[in-house]
Amino acid sequence: MAHIAFFSVAAHGHVSPTLGIVEELVARGHRVTYFTTGEFAEPLRRLGAEVCRYDLAAAAGGSPRAFADNDPSALPLFFLHGSAERIALAERQFAGGRPDLVVYDNTVPFAGRALARRWGCRAVQFFPSLASSRGYALMDAMLARTGRSAAHAANSAQFDRRLGAFLAEVGLAGTSAAEFMDFEEELNLAFLPRSFQPEQAAFGPHYRFVGPSLGGREAQGSWQRPADDRPVVLVSLGTVFNRATEFYRSCLAAFEGSEFAVVMSIGARTDPASLGTLPANVEVHRSVPQLSVLAQAAAFVSHGGMGSTMEALALGTPMVVVPQMVEQELIADRVVELTLGQRLDPAAITPAALLAAVRTVGRDPRIADRLARMRRELRAAGGAAAAAEAIEEHLGHPGRIHGHPGRPAREAAGRDTAARAVTAGELTARDTAARDTAARDRAGREVAR
Repeated sequence: MAHIAFFSVAAHGHVSPTLGIVEELVARGHRVTYFTTGEFAEPLRRLGAEVCRYDLAAAAGGSPRAFADNDPSALPLFFLHGSAERIALAERQFAGGRPDLVVYDNTVPFAGRALARRWGCRAVQFFPSLASSRGYALMDAMLARTGRSAAHAANSAQFDRRLGAFLAEVGLAGTSAAEFMDFEEELNLAFLPRSFQPEQAAFGPHYRFVGPSLGGREAQGSWQRPADDRPVVLVSLGTVFNRATEFYRSCLAAFEGSEFAVVMSIGARTDPASLGTLPANVEVHRSVPQLSVLAQAAAFVSHGGMGSTMEALALGTPMVVVPQMVEQELIADRVVELTLGQRLDPAAITPAALLAAVRTVGRDPRIADRLARMRRELRAAGGAAAAAEAIEEHLGHPGRIHGHPGRPAREAAGRDTAARAVTAGELTARDTAARDTAARDRAGREVAR
């Protein structure tokens, strides 16, 4: 059996979608070592994974400002921070024997991608949000919507410098930034169904759209609905963008005296007392076992994070999406385009509009029909079992998967991957030309969340 190393962003929207896959791989006899922070250590250990903790401070002026300003160009610098330290930690962790496979989060590819090249082992990247390829980039889609900020050029130049220094520090000085940030591995796992992905033709068979994996979360517990028969509405803005007191007050005003039983998950940074007296039909928690509530809900008022969106679709729960940042706007657009729910502008939301939207998504037969179709597609996508099977297939067939030209197989122990050059067989002429003219933009792509 194989030894598999996982590298992910230490955030619920990135770790939770992998829990079922970890559980499946362990059940199949594989050894999994997961690099994360203390917050996720115990859930992973319960699934049988070994945990190697990195608890690093964020760089000053990093992610929170980038999120607040809706500026994707600031995120790559934040996610690059600490990558060299994680590589040093991994080298110590695996001093007695290197893993057979590195599985890494495309949001933070630096440590996982670099280690796979240093070690000469195979790699898999996964996408917790919309996937990116050489033909479609989530970062480009985000920038097309927000425009380039005044700080964009400076952020990009600083990222280029720091990425170059990082590559030199970890022994990959012969690898260009453009090659290192190349999106496509031989195997790429996307945690959504293919129909939800924009520009589907840009993704070949080496992209496996396995859908969400909802297993491995039993420790989150369950929720008991009220004794009455009111339809349940779950309200949650996730774990990052949830400091939204005025929005929560609008929800209270919308649902007070309505036909709904409302469950609000407001996160750790909002004081429940700041919401005032709660209506009799509303309960407020800092967090809830979301899958348990969604399974009993008639509607879901959500920020539109991909994890929450896929959970709702897997359980057939219609959505009212109130996106809090540009990536979530793109996801909300897909929800509307596929007739899976409605979208509301957070800047213009009113209690009346919110109540009307919840009633509409719960009663619209077109939404119900599309949700039923989507649930069937998600079941067919296979989730954790399909992901594990793809990983095992990849382990058994190095260097090529379903006809993808891929990168040359990295089998020889001690191979000098730092000197490895991109061959003509790996890149089309179009890719090469694009790299010459847009290396800086592409180097920052797909590390923003």
